[in-house]
Amino acid sequence: MIYLTRSVKGREREVNHDCAAAVCDGDRGLFLIVDGTTKPGSCELAQALVQGVIDAYRAHIERGAEDFDHSQVEQLLRIILKDLHHQLFATLTGTASYLVAVVSNGKLTVAYEGDCSCGIAGSGGAIEWFTSPHCRANWKQDRSHIEIAQDPARNQVTRSLRPNRLPDPFFVHQPAPAGARFICATDGFWAELTEEQQAAALNAPSDVIASASDDVTWIDVTV
Repeated sequence: MIYLTRSVKGREREVNHDCAAAVCDGDRGLFLIVDGTTKPGSCELAQALVQGVIDAYRAHIERGAEDFDHSQVEQLLRIILKDLHHQLFATLTGTASYLVAVVSNGKLTVAYEGDCSCGIAGSGGAIEWFTSPHCRANWKQDRSHIEIAQDPARNQVTRSLRPNRLPDPFFVHQPAPAGARFICATDGFWAELTEEQQAAALNAPSDVIASASDDVTWIDVTV
């Protein structure tokens, strides 16, 4: 697997509240993208969640846990997120949208709460998003990312990692054959960049991104 991560602080942000990481081991890949809110402590929460999931997933696999099919990955991620919730909020505050993507045995399993998204990228960089953001602008879960991006209510997230509720992620399954390319991104990427700007960012990831007020973060993965 080949991957690239990039995170750019938004022009209206003092600190980048996004966090992304990836770990690959043979034909297994673990990809995480988290968007901390403006609530106090959210930046630290995002960073701790990313590292916590990586460490816990690795530990479970080393102890013999299996992730060959979607149901096994779902069960494993539910356990990890529930355990981390108790650990993280024992000392941290804040809230965050999160998305965890696992590639294993030719399958992609995505767990998420909030407005981070995952999609399949075509050869030219056009993205077909297959996760539906959890926000007021999409309360029926029936709108496209382009429609949601134009609605100010998209900034009101309806599901997230938060101290007063145990994680309850939505799961989405996709095949992940060799050569498949998928993108994990925060809403700064899919909502504040036009489709043309998104494709340009994927095709030239080192170029300057100056148009977004929000933090822009993505992971570009080719299986």
